[in-house]
Amino acid sequence: LLPTHTRRSKETEALQQFSTPVPLGLAAVTAAAITPADRVLEPSAGTGLLAILAEISGGTLLLNELAGTRAGLLSLLFPAITVTRFDAAQIDDHLDPGILPSIVLMNPPFSVLAKVSGRISDAGCRHVGSALARLAEGGRLVAITGASFSPELPSWRESFVSLQEHGRLVFTAAINGAVFAKHGTTVETRLTVIDKLPADNPGTLPESAGTATDVATLIAWIDKHVP
Repeated sequence: LLPTHTRRSKETEALQQFSTPVPLGLAAVTAAAITPADRVLEPSAGTGLLAILAEISGGTLLLNELAGTRAGLLSLLFPAITVTRFDAAQIDDHLDPGILPSIVLMNPPFSVLAKVSGRISDAGCRHVGSALARLAEGGRLVAITGASFSPELPSWRESFVSLQEHGRLVFTAAINGAVFAKHGTTVETRLTVIDKLPADNPGTLPESAGTATDVATLIAWIDKHVP
């Protein structure tokens, strides 16, 4: 049994810090297919729920977290790792050039940016774009975002075409909001997988697998559609 996460601080609310539910984290790690040879970057590492799953899978961790309280917690949980504290929406601009992860696992804020007031509709896209730029060639990015960040929506089509100029969209599926209920929100989410390999045609985008009603369904789709 796991505790609920329905009470959050003002900082948590302001920065949209929704901890990743363990079942959804398992789905993300399944899609990432982490091996002991991988360096795994988590740009918005939060309280380490994704990071610990990546570590259990054998990956070497590269952790970044802007929020001071959460960064301090990560340092306690992973004492052998230096936790950086950069704005993850610009992670590629800040990390040392020699840091090249082969895997990116991310659950970024859906619609807020650091030091910017109000709702920013493309916040998640900015986080994904910067992380993809930092990813090593041939690497894999797995992102948990808002469900609306979909290649099938006309408002996001050009953004995904632009992303496909740098990596290939492999898989995307929405997840019913009930998955996050015990973590203080029922917003629908989306799992997206991008491999940093040339897309045959950046303008050709794969269809979404649909909306999974539970994580078991999502993992079954990943097993079927993600190589």
